[in-house]
Amino acid sequence: MVSEYDSLKRIIPALAISAIGALFYNTLPLYVGAAQDGLNLSNREAGLLPAAFFAGYNLVTVGAFFWIRRWNWRVATTIWLPVAILGLLGSTFFPSRLGLFLSTAISGGGFAALYGIGTTILADTSNPARWYGMKIALEAVPGAALLFILPSTLIADYGFPGVVYALVGVSLLMSVFLATLPASSDVERNSEAVALGSSAEAVHSFAIWLALLGTLLFFSAASGLWAFIERMGSALAFEAGAIGTLLSITLIFATLGSLTTAWIGKRLGNVKPFIVSAVLMILASGILYGTPTFTLYAMGAGLLTFGIGMGLPFAVAEVADLDADGRYIILSVPAIGSGAMIGPAVAGALAAGDSFNMILIVSIGAILCAIVSMFGGRRLAS
Repeated sequence: MVSEYDSLKRIIPALAISAIGALFYNTLPLYVGAAQDGLNLSNREAGLLPAAFFAGYNLVTVGAFFWIRRWNWRVATTIWLPVAILGLLGSTFFPSRLGLFLSTAISGGGFAALYGIGTTILADTSNPARWYGMKIALEAVPGAALLFILPSTLIADYGFPGVVYALVGVSLLMSVFLATLPASSDVERNSEAVALGSSAEAVHSFAIWLALLGTLLFFSAASGLWAFIERMGSALAFEAGAIGTLLSITLIFATLGSLTTAWIGKRLGNVKPFIVSAVLMILASGILYGTPTFTLYAMGAGLLTFGIGMGLPFAVAEVADLDADGRYIILSVPAIGSGAMIGPAVAGALAAGDSFNMILIVSIGAILCAIVSMFGGRRLAS
């Protein structure tokens, strides 16, 4: 059944605002690398930089559980977009460690609100898996372009501030697609819910929380690997330009993974294709273990990003599918944000000199736990 909420006038700005909200994450390896080189950060400090961003990100989106369906989304966007941009710019104006982390956290809050609005709009469509797949595919496009262009342009000329200027400029450029952003949603999802007794209600609620936990674990592993994939190549003495080109290509693989999700849609459910994507990530981690050649490194990075691009929309779609009354879908955003905060921080602590093998081992464990959590949630709900 096609919903009135499938209108392109709603979907296009939802995709655009989500792409703005995800821009930082999709350029994370470049951001971390430029900050570490330009500001002399240690591995641990480099891991804490995205953690600071997602601390602000999570604080705002947990609060969004209470306001996301009450506030006017257009008004909220005119507030949160400037907050995101000013926070990013502040990271270049305050060179101290405290100023850098605080400014980054503020920008994280701004970008989180934007991402949450887009996610909520798409949850109301008749096929969330399809549109989440399209969303994540399109989110990767500006990131891929920046990963390809920036190393030889703004980073070469300005260093770390060059990355910030690019993120601000692209965010403003994409905001032109927000003209038809809806003000709110009056969709009645409660009518789809089944009246449950208190015991059955608790079981169903627990199933949603298991799906959210699976999303968090999956994205923790994904973020830890993605944040340090550039550092892995650098430690293996691969040429910087080749790594930058490869990373831009891997985002194309992420896009292909998300387009695969959009193509599959509801046909196979959410959990089975999620498990396939998780297995691909485990295989990628095995390829990256040790001292791979550049060819193997490229294969591992490509498989990794394809698995992330395919798995994440299915994870979020599973939350939306279990969430009959539409209250919990916004919590998928802090679940993603928590993963993006925990993963790089843990990875930074696990990095031992030029060896990243412990990151790979722990990530495989987290992915396996995500599979169990997602599968368990579906079994409880069925």
